Amino acid sequence: MINKRFLPGAVVISLLYLTGCGQTNSNSASVSPTVTSSPVASAQPDTVTPVSQTSPTTSPDKAGKQLAPGKYCYAAKTKTLDATAEINIGAANNISGTVQATIQNPAASYYSSYNQTLIGELAADKAKLNIVTQIEEDTQNTQETWTITESKLNTGRETFTKANCTTATAEKETTGARKPVRVNFASGANSTTIKQSVIRGERDTYLLGAKQGQQMNLKITSLENNAVFDVIAPDGKTIKQEATTWSGKLPANGDYQIVVGGTRGNATYELTVEIK
Repeated sequence: MINKRFLPGAVVISLLYLTGCGQTNSNSASVSPTVTSSPVASAQPDTVTPVSQTSPTTSPDKAGKQLAPGKYCYAAKTKTLDATAEINIGAANNISGTVQATIQNPAASYYSSYNQTLIGELAADKAKLNIVTQIEEDTQNTQETWTITESKLNTGRETFTKANCTTATAEKETTGARKPVRVNFASGANSTTIKQSVIRGERDTYLLGAKQGQQMNLKITSLENNAVFDVIAPDGKTIKQEATTWSGKLPANGDYQIVVGGTRGNATYELTVEIK
């Protein structure tokens, strides 16, 4: 989350290129993700249950060797990027997966994030993928070819190394966010106002159980005029990013996450939550 007035456009583009969000490889079918509005350090879902399954065991990497069906996890960490990738290979060599990452440059007070969903096919160690990238409030669709082996995942921009799936999930749950707080209404009430503060680079996550078809109304104000929130559905998909007000019909039963952070510096905020 950042106020663009505090980060020159050239710095944003440079960071996105460093972290693999600002360009595609030679197989890309569309333009690179671009920033169209103030970015948000969208938190990754904090209610995911850690997966006990670990990466399948295969023989050491060989050029062109195809991985066996199963789940494989990878991680990448640099000065500006902290990312995890989960790749699922089916029996018919079909691939699905996700990438979740945070981008940061403390010197420039820059904090943002991006999420990717992957669908494609695997041939030898090459994965031909259709990728949907959500970065800030921008969504991009690309076609890319990644190289996947047991020990590494190479996107053409970043190289991820093998990670234990249980560990990767646990790190994804805790990075940049405090322990989630469940929202409860007083008896007979359908709304509440939360008064709290969050420091730069951290996020507060609130859980609210609701039913499909109900309407959620949210509003946030802050002394510093710099607090915003994301809304994440029970299936992990982001419904709204970097908002100060939002109303919408809920698509499913379950716990919704309201993730609060500051666009610059610390934020002292009041968050009003209502369910109808």
